[in-house]
Amino acid sequence: MEGDSLKFNFEIALEKIDTLTKQNNELLDTIDRLEIQLKETASELNDRIVKPLTVDDLRTERFNNVNKEADAAMKRFTAKIRKELNNAKSKQSKGQPV
Repeated sequence: MEGDSLKFNFEIALEKIDTLTKQNNELLDTIDRLEIQLKETASELNDRIVKPLTVDDLRTERFNNVNKEADAAMKRFTAKIRKELNNAKSKQSKGQPV
Protein backbone atom coordinates (compact mmCIF):
# COMPACT_ATOMS: atom_id res chain seq x y z
CA MET A 1 0.00 0.00 0.00
CA GLU A 2 2.80 2.34 0.89
CA GLY A 3 4.54 1.51 -2.41
CA ASP A 4 1.42 2.51 -4.35
CA SER A 5 1.31 5.82 -2.50
CA LEU A 6 4.95 6.45 -3.37
CA LYS A 7 4.31 5.68 -7.04
CA PHE A 8 1.25 7.94 -7.01
CA ASN A 9 3.18 10.82 -5.41
CA PHE A 10 6.02 10.27 -7.88
CA GLU A 11 3.56 10.52 -10.80
CA ILE A 12 2.10 13.74 -9.36
CA ALA A 13 5.60 15.18 -8.98
CA LEU A 14 6.47 14.24 -12.58
CA GLU A 15 3.30 15.93 -13.87
CA LYS A 16 4.06 19.08 -11.89
CA ILE A 17 7.64 19.10 -13.17
CA ASP A 18 6.38 18.66 -16.73
CA THR A 19 3.82 21.47 -16.32
CA LEU A 20 6.40 23.81 -14.79
CA THR A 21 8.89 22.97 -17.53
CA LYS A 22 6.35 23.83 -20.23
CA GLN A 23 5.44 27.10 -18.50
CA ASN A 24 9.12 27.93 -18.06
CA ASN A 25 9.78 27.32 -21.77
CA GLU A 26 6.83 29.56 -22.70
CA LEU A 27 8.19 32.31 -20.48
CA LEU A 28 11.67 31.96 -22.00
CA ASP A 29 10.16 32.18 -25.50
CA THR A 30 8.29 35.33 -24.50
CA ILE A 31 11.47 36.83 -23.08
CA ASP A 32 13.35 36.03 -26.30
CA ARG A 33 10.62 37.67 -28.41
CA LEU A 34 10.61 40.77 -26.23
CA GLU A 35 14.41 41.03 -26.33
CA ILE A 36 14.32 40.87 -30.13
CA GLN A 37 11.63 43.58 -30.24
CA LEU A 38 13.66 45.72 -27.86
CA LYS A 39 16.80 45.39 -30.00
CA GLU A 40 14.82 46.29 -33.16
CA THR A 41 13.29 49.32 -31.46
CA ALA A 42 16.67 50.41 -30.13
CA SER A 43 18.24 50.16 -33.58
CA GLU A 44 15.36 52.19 -35.08
CA LEU A 45 15.85 54.86 -32.43
CA ASN A 46 19.58 54.95 -33.08
CA ASP A 47 18.83 55.66 -36.73
CA ARG A 48 16.86 58.74 -35.68
CA ILE A 49 19.49 61.06 -34.32
CA VAL A 50 17.88 64.11 -32.79
CA LYS A 51 20.03 67.20 -32.99
CA PRO A 52 19.53 69.52 -30.02
CA LEU A 53 18.39 73.01 -30.95
CA THR A 54 20.73 75.89 -30.27
CA VAL A 55 19.78 79.50 -29.60
CA ASP A 56 20.84 80.38 -33.17
CA ASP A 57 18.59 77.64 -34.55
CA LEU A 58 15.65 79.01 -32.57
CA ARG A 59 16.35 82.57 -33.75
CA THR A 60 16.62 81.41 -37.36
CA GLU A 61 13.40 79.43 -37.07
CA ARG A 62 11.60 82.42 -35.53
CA PHE A 63 12.95 84.74 -38.23
CA ASN A 64 11.80 82.35 -40.96
CA ASN A 65 8.32 82.09 -39.42
CA VAL A 66 7.96 85.88 -39.11
CA ASN A 67 9.30 86.32 -42.63
CA LYS A 68 6.78 83.84 -44.07
CA GLU A 69 3.89 85.51 -42.25
CA ALA A 70 5.00 88.97 -43.40
CA ASP A 71 5.28 87.79 -47.02
CA ALA A 72 1.83 86.25 -46.84
CA ALA A 73 0.40 89.46 -45.36
CA MET A 74 2.00 91.56 -48.11
CA LYS A 75 0.57 89.27 -50.78
CA ARG A 76 -2.91 89.53 -49.24
CA PHE A 77 -2.60 93.32 -48.99
CA THR A 78 -1.39 93.61 -52.59
CA ALA A 79 -4.23 91.41 -53.82
CA LYS A 80 -6.79 93.47 -51.90
CA ILE A 81 -5.39 96.77 -53.21
CA ARG A 82 -5.46 95.45 -56.77
CA LYS A 83 -9.12 94.45 -56.39
CA GLU A 84 -10.22 97.73 -54.87
CA LEU A 85 -8.11 100.03 -57.01
CA ASN A 86 -8.28 98.14 -60.28
CA ASN A 87 -9.70 101.14 -62.17
CA ALA A 88 -7.85 103.79 -60.20
CA LYS A 89 -5.41 106.01 -62.05
CA SER A 90 -2.55 108.04 -60.76
CA LYS A 91 -2.74 111.84 -60.65
CA GLN A 92 -0.17 112.03 -63.42
CA SER A 93 -2.25 109.88 -65.76
CA LYS A 94 -5.24 112.16 -65.08
CA GLY A 95 -3.17 115.21 -66.00
CA GLN A 96 -3.25 116.67 -62.51
CA PRO A 97 -0.21 118.18 -60.81
CA VAL A 98 1.49 115.92 -58.36
